[in-house]
Amino acid sequence: MRRLTLSLAALMAMTLALPAAAQQPTQLNAAVGDNMNHVPSFVGVEKGLFLKQGIDLKLKVLATGQQMSQALQAGEVQIIGSAYSNYPLAVERGMAAKGVVGLMGDRSGKYWDQSVTIWTRKGTGITKIEELVGRKLGTPAGGTADEYLGVVLMKKAIPREKLQVLNVPPGNIVSALQGGSVDAVACWEPFASQIEAKIPDALLLSRGGGHIGYFINMAVRNDIIDKHPDVTEKYVIGMAEATWHTRRYPDEAAEISTRWIPGLEAAVAKKALAQMVFDARITPHTVAAWDENVKILLEQKKLKSAIPWQQGLDLRFIEKVMKTHPQLFADLKPAR
Repeated sequence: MRRLTLSLAALMAMTLALPAAAQQPTQLNAAVGDNMNHVPSFVGVEKGLFLKQGIDLKLKVLATGQQMSQALQAGEVQIIGSAYSNYPLAVERGMAAKGVVGLMGDRSGKYWDQSVTIWTRKGTGITKIEELVGRKLGTPAGGTADEYLGVVLMKKAIPREKLQVLNVPPGNIVSALQGGSVDAVACWEPFASQIEAKIPDALLLSRGGGHIGYFINMAVRNDIIDKHPDVTEKYVIGMAEATWHTRRYPDEAAEISTRWIPGLEAAVAKKALAQMVFDARITPHTVAAWDENVKILLEQKKLKSAIPWQQGLDLRFIEKVMKTHPQLFADLKPAR
């Protein structure tokens, strides 16, 4: 009995002697969007998937990629969502972070844009893209829908200057089309599904079509990557499981999203999720899509010079996690 008591005492002493850091999760702050693109982050936090990896992830929910970049530059967050439509611009302006894990988009190919749409209303006289000439179209300036619009117009040989393109924040997209302050809008989810649910005379002009590679990665600040690669890897594992959980339990993910996205109803969330693909991989196709998007941004005169993918992506973490946790990727289409 005396030996047992001494053993218990020794065990307690060893437990108390453990460093405090070993007992406490690492806190990281991530800037994410108030839209369907970031549902896995919401799921990962609520289901404790990041915490399981020792990461106490706090989310700062913002409206646009530009606001996310500003939050990282200001030191408010260490992680941001990085869409190919605007992240090369942030890198050109000195953004010191790299995408380490995929989030959104079907990564089995180079092009995916199923969640991006262009809408009008019946009665405007617009029934096809060509009839947007001379009309007012609202979209968040510099966002993916803006890039998508430019490519769609280019393929129809319509100069962008032939339209009056107005900067309408994502949260105002539905009301702008409904109220008639614009004749058409270009947007992403859940705003497209909200338009369909709330505007009976809404008319879809374009959805997806493989015009651009709409991919979002989660980017981690370079100093975190360099000084704390173990923490970065744990975050990548957490995000890989969060995307897997979202794919496996879409109804639960839709319900969770309503607690993070203002004004989102569960029925609309479920409909919007049906247009989404969440994939943590960074495949050769999505690396090539970075270069393709850079080319588009140069053509649209948004970028000053080409930004090589190595400045915006770090593949080593997700490549390792794909080998150590293959079960989190087994249901995805192969990237051939």
